[in-house]
Amino acid sequence: DDGDGEGGDDMGDDDWDDDYGDGDDDEDDSDLDVDETPGGFTRAFWLKKTPTEGDTGKKRDRKQREPKKKKEDTTSTADDGKKPEEKKSTEMSTEAVLKKLRDIEDTRGRRGVDRKEYIQDLELLLTKARKRATRVKIETLLTTALFDMNLNTGTALSINSWTRCAKLLNAIVACLLDPEMKVRLIEDDDDLEENYEELELEEEEKEKKLKEGKKADAKPAAAAARSGDEIIYIKGNLHSYIQRLSDQFLASLREMQEHDEKYAERLGDEKGLVDLIKSGTKYYQSLNKKALVDMCRLLHLTHTYYIYKASKDHFAQNIEEEKGYMMQMKSMFSDQAGDIVYDLCLQLYQAEGARTKTVARLCHVYYYCIHNRFHEARNLLLMSHLQDVIHDADIHCRILYNRTLAQLGLCAFRNGHFRYAMDCLSELFNHQLRIKELLAQGVTSNRYHHDRNLEKELREKMRVYPYHMHMAHEMLEAVNLISGMLIEIPNLAKGKRKTISRSFRMKYDPYKKQEVTAPPESTRQIILAASDILSNGDWEGCFNLICQLRMWGYMPHAQQVKLNLKKQIQQVALQIYLLVNASTYVSINAAFLCEMFSMAESDVHRIVSRMMLKNELLGAWDQPSGCVIMHNEEQSRLQQKISAMADKVAQHVEMNETKLDIHRYGWNYNRNQNYGKDSKGQRSHHRYNKDKSRGGKDDSNYQDRRGGYGRSSNYKRRY
Repeated sequence: DDGDGEGGDDMGDDDWDDDYGDGDDDEDDSDLDVDETPGGFTRAFWLKKTPTEGDTGKKRDRKQREPKKKKEDTTSTADDGKKPEEKKSTEMSTEAVLKKLRDIEDTRGRRGVDRKEYIQDLELLLTKARKRATRVKIETLLTTALFDMNLNTGTALSINSWTRCAKLLNAIVACLLDPEMKVRLIEDDDDLEENYEELELEEEEKEKKLKEGKKADAKPAAAAARSGDEIIYIKGNLHSYIQRLSDQFLASLREMQEHDEKYAERLGDEKGLVDLIKSGTKYYQSLNKKALVDMCRLLHLTHTYYIYKASKDHFAQNIEEEKGYMMQMKSMFSDQAGDIVYDLCLQLYQAEGARTKTVARLCHVYYYCIHNRFHEARNLLLMSHLQDVIHDADIHCRILYNRTLAQLGLCAFRNGHFRYAMDCLSELFNHQLRIKELLAQGVTSNRYHHDRNLEKELREKMRVYPYHMHMAHEMLEAVNLISGMLIEIPNLAKGKRKTISRSFRMKYDPYKKQEVTAPPESTRQIILAASDILSNGDWEGCFNLICQLRMWGYMPHAQQVKLNLKKQIQQVALQIYLLVNASTYVSINAAFLCEMFSMAESDVHRIVSRMMLKNELLGAWDQPSGCVIMHNEEQSRLQQKISAMADKVAQHVEMNETKLDIHRYGWNYNRNQNYGKDSKGQRSHHRYNKDKSRGGKDDSNYQDRRGGYGRSSNYKRRY
């Protein structure tokens, strides 16, 4: 083939040797002469020749080829005696770095650009940059690029990328806080332009002239002097970077297994995040930007308000409540000076914007609740009147309000205020099927049984708080049922029909109608069985069942709470015993009651006297004998009619309140009150029908005004 021949002639020996070896292979040892004869390749050419005497010692002289020398050797050892060339420096000038940075920055957001390659280019350029302002610019672009690696809102940024972003932001903040650097970031509300390129080019030109020993002109020297005092501006928003870093931190905690060791290790990164927020606050304070300072403080508060400190606990300090404690405002905050949460809240109360003040106040109440300061928390919440305006707030504020209300109920229960605990928790447990969503502690799957909306479910999952901020749902339910038991059982013993705790009655009434009851196992069954025993006046059997609950294993100050609960159960059992069995007695000795219910004589005297004043017990004290003389007189016909009329009036008042609420909030309220019932009032299997009345709006499950996110009318009315 002609083409092959030409290609073979053009290829030199050196190139051939480079590609295929140095030629010392087995083919060179052959005795065949491959030169073409004049007659061509005849038969004699291919036949083996018999060696002759003249050919025995004859061998083909091969030319010994010298190995090819490397290019480095040829350049280093030259015959002309010239010095070898110096190795090229890998450093780049400032102008080259800035040009390369502009080229890389222009490729961001284009179709087909590999994000990983974009990050690698920025990291490589960061090692070449010498000027600090250029490094800050590259670090801001690199931080944004790392955040752009995760465009899926349902997933979190990887821990490695999050750590790299935190290191970059720490370096940026350190440069911003350095007074000698004079570097500032251009926020969204600043009408400024970047000037770091011009200033750095002028500075490099000055350095070159000084290095070369030439005298600089007056104009460049003056420009350099001005550039030394001028502030360098770079595009970037430090608060948005810190806010996004915080969101990604919480998202990563949501994705991790809560009982894994990695969760605890990951939780340790929060300290570095809080330090970064403090540095950002300090930077904005130096610029006198109050709005951004308040935003950083609010972010700092959201990472610290739920942390428990034993030194601030009301039980640990053994503070005895004095008479008139609720009116002593000085004692509420006298020992809070120097506390980080208290200081942040006081500063945020002076901020502009209603949402900032609302979140700060709710965090402050929450902080008081976890430290068992019930009176401070209750007074602060009621003075703010948040229960009247919370329905107009955004979804995150309403979730925080629900969590604060639940924590206030737990705090009231631990302090022995069971009526307050029932009032706080009943607002949430009246909508028990949505309790997880109301507290942002999960998503109930059966809510989407009929028409499951994946987009809405994803939004609710993104609102879920991390596991270390959760409140035990079992403990909340137990506290609500126990508080309802202590209020509703005496109410039933009095013969009143009005329901006080609807969530308790919805479970207790079907339990009483059961013909056969199995031994209690779950939390709900144990409390209902204890309620049945308490209705007979047996305080000891009720208390023993309550002590079997699993919530005591993770309730703080469980022993002190049990003592308060035992005392309250004894008082309720005494009331029930007198209400049920008073008609069978002519007189009752107070010493007998003290022995029966293991109570002090002063407590028995107080309870019996109060029942007499309320006309719940018809009797009088006989001071010499210490007995209660019963007045077992039957009611007259007029008294019976008046009692019946009073019950009917109470029913009409309750019906009018319901109609008024329907008129205010729409017919959806009536539907929520009677969920799970058909038109005939029977229980229906389809509890959640299609919400056509809500118009398909976003977050419609949180728009019920009487629900957990709505107006706390019962709580307001009772207080």
